[in-house]
Amino acid sequence: MVKRHGEPDPKASSSVQGDSYPHRVGNHDERGKQSTDATDAEASDRYSGHTSTKSLVGSVLDDPIEHGRRYHGLGRDGYFLPNDEQEQTRLNILHQMYLLLLDGELTLAPLPAAPERILDIGTGTGEWAIGMAELYPFADVTGTDISAIQPDAVPSNVFFEVDDAEGEWTFSATYDLIHIRNLAGAFKDWPAIYRECYRHLKPGGYLEVIDTEHIQMAASSPNSYITIFVSALREAADKAGRPWGTEHLKRSMFEAAGFRDIVSVTKKVPVGPWPTDPIRKTIGKMWLIGLMEAAEGGSLRLLTRELDWKAEDVLDLCEKTKAALKERTMRMETPMKFVVARKPLSDTTGATTPTTMED
Repeated sequence: MVKRHGEPDPKASSSVQGDSYPHRVGNHDERGKQSTDATDAEASDRYSGHTSTKSLVGSVLDDPIEHGRRYHGLGRDGYFLPNDEQEQTRLNILHQMYLLLLDGELTLAPLPAAPERILDIGTGTGEWAIGMAELYPFADVTGTDISAIQPDAVPSNVFFEVDDAEGEWTFSATYDLIHIRNLAGAFKDWPAIYRECYRHLKPGGYLEVIDTEHIQMAASSPNSYITIFVSALREAADKAGRPWGTEHLKRSMFEAAGFRDIVSVTKKVPVGPWPTDPIRKTIGKMWLIGLMEAAEGGSLRLLTRELDWKAEDVLDLCEKTKAALKERTMRMETPMKFVVARKPLSDTTGATTPTTMED
């Protein structure tokens, strides 16, 4: 059996080991209140269906260094974002920003009071998966990523696996919720990703996909370095065959995969601390930090590989773009789009659903 990150330790607490992960979830009313009467045997049965046969561990040992940044080493052709400590810090800041943006909530999906299985694709540092595991202590929460950068001290009901979502999905379980956040530019074939999500959801289960309208942000600052930067990234991503936009959030894509009850919510996020409202001011600060930290990490590999830019030219544009982002008089906002789609209770697509062990 392949060892997984976050494998339960029989000597560890059933919640969080030590105080590594303080409670970070806001108001959830009755949704997060689950019975604590489940036996160890019941919990063991519930966890038994989570594993994927494509799990890998330790690929971080092969992660290459390019232009001073570390990238994943799974063998896939060059995901554009790094996975080093600088990038991990950025991801953790953005997770906290999302919590503020959603008033402490982790998802907009109307989950049942006691979901059994939750899957986070592209989990990054695993903060969202950890939060869901804390909120639903009797749910099996699995986070997958192409980089093994998740912590070891986690709730006993969260599991991390190194896996590429572009490959064949071999999970033996079906899920109440599949969550995908900030993966624009990651996949060549979004319709194929949605078909796999559909196949691995329980009837009535939800898919939630979240991404950022960077193009609209650039449109609000025409003739600026922001526009030049975003245009270059989009050109490079298109050339790489992994579009860096939000076309994958179109309703028609979800409908084509079989989803119904599709709800789209757009929230405008301030760029910088210009709002007078204290919460939005904090959100703006966090988002500005996230954008500035992503400038170098998100462009170096893409522009040098796909457009043959010199690294020093990329870094020069990054500095000019960051200076433009900090210009408070611009009062920019970035639209963030949340799409929640439901798999019908009665499946008419003919998709083959994995056999899930009974709880």
